[in-house]
Amino acid sequence: MPAVHDDHLSAQFTIYWDGVVAGSLRYRLEGNEIWFLRTTIDRGFRNRDLETLLVMNALESAHRRHLAVRPFDRTVRKTLVEHPEYHHLLPRRQGSSVRRPAAPAQRMAVK
Repeated sequence: MPAVHDDHLSAQFTIYWDGVVAGSLRYRLEGNEIWFLRTTIDRGFRNRDLETLLVMNALESAHRRHLAVRPFDRTVRKTLVEHPEYHHLLPRRQGSSVRRPAAPAQRMAVK
């Protein structure tokens, strides 16, 4: 059974599976913002959707603490796209870039 813990001293959320560390989400606090920097899940725990559970717990924590979210991590950005109920956590200047799925890159013709 997974459990998530916010370790304030090391600035990371840690997810445990049956008492074993399965992964983490590093963050940085800047004023009234939390910057989510990097999500890591141990190889032995992949394919259990722990990344999403970890990120959702971190977003809930930001909500409870009234912190704006800066999603520098791709997993956090992906989760925000899939869960619009957390868009209110984004600073206004960033919100529109996360809400819209990225358009496919277009190649320029080389002449």
